[in-house]
Amino acid sequence: MKILAATAASAALLVPASAQARPADAPAPVPNPKPAPVVVTAPSDTGFDWGAAGVGAGAAGGLVLIAVGGFAASYRVRARVAR
Repeated sequence: MKILAATAASAALLVPASAQARPADAPAPVPNPKPAPVVVTAPSDTGFDWGAAGVGAGAAGGLVLIAVGGFAASYRVRARVAR
């Protein structure tokens, strides 16, 4: 039984090698050409982003309004009694 398993294993290893074999007079295979280089372009505009600045300014202004509104809602005015 061990001999049969060894024979089957060695035959399985030899089959792919014989399938890829080529005749001696066959020309050598041409290697795959190198892939074309990938060209990546960077954005041409690297200046200031006014849209992002506007969003940031709007958010900061909103936070200031919320803080002032909270302060105004919690502030008590004391009435002075005239003597």
